[in-house]
Amino acid sequence: MDYATQRKIEDECTKLSIAYARHVDFKEYDQFVRLFTEDGELNVTGKPVKGRVKIARSVSLRPEGLRSRHVLTNIYIKVIDEEHAEGLSYLTLYRHTGEGLEGDDQGPRIISGSSAVGHYADRFIRTEEGWRFSSRVLHFAFRIK
Repeated sequence: MDYATQRKIEDECTKLSIAYARHVDFKEYDQFVRLFTEDGELNVTGKPVKGRVKIARSVSLRPEGLRSRHVLTNIYIKVIDEEHAEGLSYLTLYRHTGEGLEGDDQGPRIISGSSAVGHYADRFIRTEEGWRFSSRVLHFAFRIK
């Protein structure tokens, strides 16, 4: 595989990781689910959720008042071949459940720090829709009590 092809795959997979954070944080759940293959697997709780239908159901259970920001850094993509890649993205997660807010306050939330720090271990595959997650697993290094 030539260098340009490898860089293009790395770029597409990096964009997929960033899209994941954006769509989940802004509650764009339809777009979020389409980042996965039809039989893709998401594991952020220690319990794998497999398939777009179950991933959609799972993400729809997020509390309405939840505000989150997934800050991704150190995104590393290893291209296996022109159809497969693996990746790792460091995560710093900020969350506020909406507790203690009056009315529909849209202002900034007061938090004392990040909720968790860890990394995503990813497997990517090229599909007719473009690059998608075949698997995304969250591994926590630190969590708030």
